[in-house]
Amino acid sequence: MENSILDKIIESKHIEDAHQFNPGELVNDLLRNLKDLEKEVVFKRYGLNGQKNYTLEQIGKEHEITRERVRQIQNAAIKKIKALNDLNSRLETVSHTVNHLLKNFGGIMEEAHFLENLLSYSEDSPKNRQATLFIISELMADQLEKIKANEYIMSGWKLKHVSLDNVIEALKILENIIIENNKLLQQQEIIDNFKNHQYFKNNQEQFLPVGASTEEINDDKINQIIHSYLKISQKINPNILDQWGLTDWQTISPKRMGDKIYLVLQKQEKPLHFTEITNFINEAKFDSKIAYPATIHNELILDDRYVLVGRGIYALKEWGYNPGTVSEVIEKILKNSDRPLTKDEILDKVLKERFVKKSTIYLALTNKNKFTKTADGYILNTVENK
Repeated sequence: MENSILDKIIESKHIEDAHQFNPGELVNDLLRNLKDLEKEVVFKRYGLNGQKNYTLEQIGKEHEITRERVRQIQNAAIKKIKALNDLNSRLETVSHTVNHLLKNFGGIMEEAHFLENLLSYSEDSPKNRQATLFIISELMADQLEKIKANEYIMSGWKLKHVSLDNVIEALKILENIIIENNKLLQQQEIIDNFKNHQYFKNNQEQFLPVGASTEEINDDKINQIIHSYLKISQKINPNILDQWGLTDWQTISPKRMGDKIYLVLQKQEKPLHFTEITNFINEAKFDSKIAYPATIHNELILDDRYVLVGRGIYALKEWGYNPGTVSEVIEKILKNSDRPLTKDEILDKVLKERFVKKSTIYLALTNKNKFTKTADGYILNTVENK
């Protein structure tokens, strides 16, 4: 009980520190100690305005100096900041927050995942992200290590003592779990399979918050660390439905527009106009390709997975929608009915399959070659009726 109370107090202190973390403000304060040119070079080299990082050559051209001279100014500026007498005290809160976060995620995190969590209690803006990267890369290099992307792992950050070889070995196990299942999996399914694997049983300490003992840890914390491993994997990814698989699977990273349309409709769970589908595809950023309405409309027409259910509105055929005009939909409804149907009954059934105006349905019912109105309602014409 005493340990539980202490843990809550400690965690509360870490959350308080995270709330106080304002990287943009801290960097601006540190840069006040520099000369104007030094400040400008650092600002542009690290994109501290939240925009792009300038190259040495770009800055050199602006000031008519060589790339090497820009590098010298940059290095001198960083050295001047590191020499500040009160630097350690200024970085104390940041250091505690960063180290606590990484420890809770097993000592390693993919960069976007790391920044998202680090700034979750403050403002997660491009400016704060760039300022954070400047602080941890240049002023905390003795505590953290930048991870370069390779075949197995994405770029990120780790505590110095964490072994990349061990991480990659675990990622290979996670990849094999997906290969063996040969289908999309929910994240928890992958985690559960991994925790039943002999590798996990033999190396449980690797999947505990740094410095914690097995007795102190619950499943949620272990799951969080395995999730961090999944996030940094180069070969494993989720799709927009939060289903996980291998990065090169079409169901994870679709290349064809038809497959992107399919995932968007699955995610939205309702029929959409082709312009809405186009917007959702571009927002999802599957890749660098831009989707255009005309292209998407053409794909929808040609792919039999999709059914036109209204003016420019499409649904998945697997949802129970069938292709055909409004008149053909009415034919099917009457054919499947064991009695005549009233106009309102037909209207209700058609509107479940098509997004059209009521007047369009009424107009279709006036086709005497197909439908006959009786005292009890509408029936489908047969050869005998004609």
